Amino acid sequence: MATRSDLGRVLKALPAMVWIARPDGRVTLINPAWSHYTGLDLDETDGLEWQAVVHPADVSDLLACWQAILASGVSGEMHARIRRHDGQYRRFRIQCSPVHDDCGPVVEWCGVATDIEDISRAEERLQQHRLDFQLVVDSIPVPVAVTSPSGEVEALNRRTLDYFGKTLEELKGWQASDVVHPDDLASTIDKQLDAHQKGDTYNIELRHRRADGVYRWFNVLGLPLRDGEGRILRWFHLLTDIEDRKRAEEALQAAQDKLARSSQAVSLAKLSASIAHEINQPLAAVMTNAQACQNWLGATPPNVQRAMVSVERIIRSADSVAEVIERIRALFTQCPRIREKHSINQVISEVCRLISGEAGVRRIRIRAILDEAVPPTPIDKIQLQQVMVNLLRNAMDASELADGDTRFLDIQSRWDGEDKVLVLVRDYGPGLTETEKIFEPFFTTKKDGMGMGLSICRSIVEAHGGTLWAANTGKGGAMFSFTLPLLLAAHPDGAFLA
Repeated sequence: MATRSDLGRVLKALPAMVWIARPDGRVTLINPAWSHYTGLDLDETDGLEWQAVVHPADVSDLLACWQAILASGVSGEMHARIRRHDGQYRRFRIQCSPVHDDCGPVVEWCGVATDIEDISRAEERLQQHRLDFQLVVDSIPVPVAVTSPSGEVEALNRRTLDYFGKTLEELKGWQASDVVHPDDLASTIDKQLDAHQKGDTYNIELRHRRADGVYRWFNVLGLPLRDGEGRILRWFHLLTDIEDRKRAEEALQAAQDKLARSSQAVSLAKLSASIAHEINQPLAAVMTNAQACQNWLGATPPNVQRAMVSVERIIRSADSVAEVIERIRALFTQCPRIREKHSINQVISEVCRLISGEAGVRRIRIRAILDEAVPPTPIDKIQLQQVMVNLLRNAMDASELADGDTRFLDIQSRWDGEDKVLVLVRDYGPGLTETEKIFEPFFTTKKDGMGMGLSICRSIVEAHGGTLWAANTGKGGAMFSFTLPLLLAAHPDGAFLA
């Protein structure tokens, strides 16, 4: 059985500050660690004199807590600042437990005092960092969310809480709540999971439900924060309200559609002479062949074979007239466009025929240089005809400023052998002074120009997933080029692809 001396040797060996007290709370034994820290021996600590090393502001609360533990007869915990031998106070956690005899009464108390000053200061610094971080985040004028590497919501700024009208705890379960539009929820979760797995920055557009029940479009930018070894510590999410931008884009698209129709009408008026010429030619052929058919049938005997040849010529000429009329009618069609695969070379040939009359009057020769390897391309044929007519008319205007009686302009098609088709329109005029500004709405170098033609052309090409640009050539003149993708893509204005 262990003796008191055995206990003293054990206490002496312990590095912690340990003490033993009687049932009434008076200290009867302290270990060297306590004496070393406080600079007091047992005689100076006997009874309740140990209070002298407790911070004066903590004595009252410490005694009250100690008396309550003594009265309860169960283990307890206290906190106080204890003075070190050099006069410095440090925070301690004091834990005590009762020792019972075989009959049950408490015969003494054992306690240990643990220095928690460094831990407390670290916790205070951490708490201050959290407060500072929250202050910075709250000062950001847009909603901000902070999540763990796995996507768990850790912090939200005041703007976020105010927008959704929910608490942090409620928004931790955002996937099951109504803060994301039902139509956007599944794709949003999939994109976030994919980005978190890859560790990539991501942009997502989705609709968030405001506190009043209104859904608005947001762009969510997710940024990973990494440590020195590249591990993701947390994610920052910046939520930018883009509802007004979305509406402005829709309004702009509607305005561009109206301007496009206006441009179509202007182009049609300017091309009316060429169209009339193109229609008059097959109509004249119809009249000539009709008269010939009448003569062959009126002969004695009737020459039915020759008459049938004339009828076939009449049919071909009528088809040509119908094709021209259909193209004119389609210019004014406001229904959703249908993209079908067409031969770009055929479209170029049709456009060249359409404006050949006007080109002849202006003494301009159009040279079509077509790559026979160009595959069929998914396009809105009428819109692409409008683009080519506009570019060719601009090229003719520039060519008229060139020297010489006979002027040229070239239109070419090329295939890069992969996923793009290239169309080029080149003139041999004086060239361009503003190769990018010319595409801005209402910018024009013509006295009677509206400044909308090239802007509309670029909008049409970009709506097809392509690019339109201009450059001066090395030998004088300008070249307008645009690309078209060979693969079908989503149509932003709601048209469907055939």
